[in-house]
Formats: sequence, structure tokens, C-alpha cells
Amino acid sequence: MMVFSNSCGQCKVRDQALCGVLSDIELAPLAACGVQRKLARGETLVRAGDSAPVCANIQRGLMKISHINPAGQEVIVGLLWPGDFVGTPFRTEQPALHDVVALSPVSLCVFPQRHMERALIENPSMERALLSRTLAELEMARTHCSKLARATALARVAGFIVESARRTERDGETVTTIELPLSRSEMADLLGLTIETVSRQMTRLKSAGVIGLPGGRHVVIHDPDALAEAAEELN
Repeated sequence: MMVFSNSCGQCKVRDQALCGVLSDIELAPLAACGVQRKLARGETLVRAGDSAPVCANIQRGLMKISHINPAGQEVIVGLLWPGDFVGTPFRTEQPALHDVVALSPVSLCVFPQRHMERALIENPSMERALLSRTLAELEMARTHCSKLARATALARVAGFIVESARRTERDGETVTTIELPLSRSEMADLLGLTIETVSRQMTRLKSAGVIGLPGGRHVVIHDPDALAEAAEELN
């Protein structure tokens, strides 16, 4: 479902979104062509092979970035949270490499790619912000690959819980109860583990009094320091 965008002043992730570096006056031309879009869980925003992927800011909900490997299995390579940017401006000649799919009900502000590209050219501060985000994500991906090769199964699961809690925080408020964005099967896929191993490590953290598992995907963090320490455990 799509409707024309309302005032950006009503956007709950304005401060976290890419366009947050712009003043209201600078943002006006882009805001005029913004469209609100809602996706249900499981709906696809971008499909691998699309020739003109969209540009969008995630306002609510969670999305996964994935692709299908030669064996026909889905491989989750990343998550997108409120405030994150979706799109590849200036890559019009290359098709999208991954699917971007809603993990929960999602609200987005969607822009035609050509308008986003024009906004980036006309606003160097926004262009620099996109470059900074891209470089930070690259560094995080490199760090993740390095740690994943050496991290124990416990560290991978604990690290995922730590990152989920961090991304759930708002205005510096410490979060002690979270709902994990992925099922245990999806976590296993992302972390390079089996479902049984993910379950064993979560039970291990629970038995140690580090977390509580009240049911469903909910996790209560009883000892954040111990959880952070577990996330650094190496083989």
C-alpha cells in the first residue's frame, strides 16, 4: 500500500535516517516525491535481479537482506532496522544482488532513485553521510567476518543478542527485554550454526543466569556485562 508522504517532521526516525542531516528547507524537494509504503511480514521490497531497485528509509519494522545459493537455500547476509537506508544510488547499470524482505510489518518512506541521486548531488552533507554509513557498514562486515571465523558458537549467539538489544535502544535508554528479530532457524542461518546449536547456547546463557527466556522470541537480559563478555569468546 502506498500513500503520499506527510510532513517529514512527523517521521519518528528523522534523527537516525539518512535525510536527518538536511534542514527542512533542504529536504523539501525530496520530501515532495516521497511515498509512504507498508509491507506485511514476508513481502519483498527488492528482489535480486531487479534492474531499478528503490531507495527508501525504514521507519518501522525489520527487514532481512538475503539471497538464494546454488543449492536453493536462502542465505541471510544482514538485517535492516528503523532508520536504515535501502538502496544503491548511482548503480543503475547493475541489477540488485539480494532480496530485501520484511521480517515484520514494515513502514518505509520510498523515493524514486533519480530523485535520491539528485538530492545527494545537491546536498554534499547528505552525500557524505551516505558515504560514512557505507564505510561503517563495510568495516562492520569485515569485523563480523573476522570474528565469525574465530568466535565460538556461544559468542555468535550472545553477540547477536547484544546487537539486537543495541539496535532496539532509543534515546540512550537501556533495554533489558527484547524480541529477537529472527527465529532460531534464521539465526542459525545468519550465524553459520545449526538450529540445535543456537538452542543449546541460548539454554546455556539462561542456565548461567545471563538471560531469561520467557517465551516466544522474547529475551530478558539479566547480566549485560556477562552477555557482552560471552560475545567476545574466541576459539
